[in-house]
Amino acid sequence: MLDGILTAINGYAGVLPGGHITTFLIAFALFSFLFYSVAMVLFRAIKALTEKTKTTLDDILIDRARRPMKIFSILLSAYVSLLWFYPEFNLAGHGTSEIFIVLFIIAGTYTADRLIDGIMVWYGQEIAPKTESKFDDEIYPLFRKIVRVLIYIVGFIILLNKLGIEISAFIAGLGIAGLAVALALQDTLSNFFSGVYILADKPIKPGDYIKIEDATGIEGNVEEVGWRSTRIKTLSGNIVFVPNSKLATSIITNFHAPSEEMGIALTFGASYNDEPDKVVASLKQAVRNAVKNGSKILNPDTTVVRADTFGDSSVNYKVVVKVPTYTDKYTVQGELVREVYYQFKKDGISIPFPTRTVYMEGDSGGKKELKLRKVRKA
Repeated sequence: MLDGILTAINGYAGVLPGGHITTFLIAFALFSFLFYSVAMVLFRAIKALTEKTKTTLDDILIDRARRPMKIFSILLSAYVSLLWFYPEFNLAGHGTSEIFIVLFIIAGTYTADRLIDGIMVWYGQEIAPKTESKFDDEIYPLFRKIVRVLIYIVGFIILLNKLGIEISAFIAGLGIAGLAVALALQDTLSNFFSGVYILADKPIKPGDYIKIEDATGIEGNVEEVGWRSTRIKTLSGNIVFVPNSKLATSIITNFHAPSEEMGIALTFGASYNDEPDKVVASLKQAVRNAVKNGSKILNPDTTVVRADTFGDSSVNYKVVVKVPTYTDKYTVQGELVREVYYQFKKDGISIPFPTRTVYMEGDSGGKKELKLRKVRKA
């Protein structure tokens, strides 16, 4: 059929202006229309089938394949037309087949890029929103770009090999260049892979209140885990940028894991003259007063109040309460100290000060003992 069409067109070469060039262009246009029409018929048939499926992956791939179909239709039309009308055509010593193999490799690389990128777009739209990991938000866009670059590198290597260019030296050069880049960007790569580890292992996530257990003692809310550093907002409102490599190798206390609620223990001292039962009752009443005045203490009925230790000048009592978040402990601590002070004063409970004994040397060399009981009552 193709031979018949080409023979019929070739018969007008002596009649039409431009001769073989005109007939070549007519054949090229005709075959472009024919091949593209066939491709579109197949395209619509496949698309009708994909519309019945639940996933959108096949729809994205079909849409991504539309432009490569046009390119392949044009290339195939030009190839067939050149072979028929100009069989001896060559460019810089390369025949028609060699030239179009190169063009088909370039078009194939472009097609692979569109299809694979379509799969990654589908993942970003359908799968990523359903995952809790921040990998999809922070690292996935960069990963997508790297994959696209690798596709074109592979296509370029295949093209060089087809052209007869020695690629072993090129690949070795890429390896050396990659090693040099890796050494130059050692810290950057360390931070990058540490960031990937943090996002994958999820020891922390944005919104968590953490403390880095090292000499810096940095603590605050995690604002963002980036590809190079993690941003932490301290209680003073400043942003601290911590390199991911340092964060990944540090001991971290996450005050929001396994939940944001946490218990805090406060110590209050009372005089030895005050009965423990009376002090415990007074402390419990102080907790109730704090809750009544709007304190963020959770489950006040479960608050633990107990005698703890014998101090130098007081019996120490422990009050353990639960607060919604780590930062609430500062407010609750201030509220409890205030309420305990007033409740102790109301119940006649003393908050003792330390007692000191001072020994003084006499002028005649004898020792005099002077006991100073420095006692102040609240």
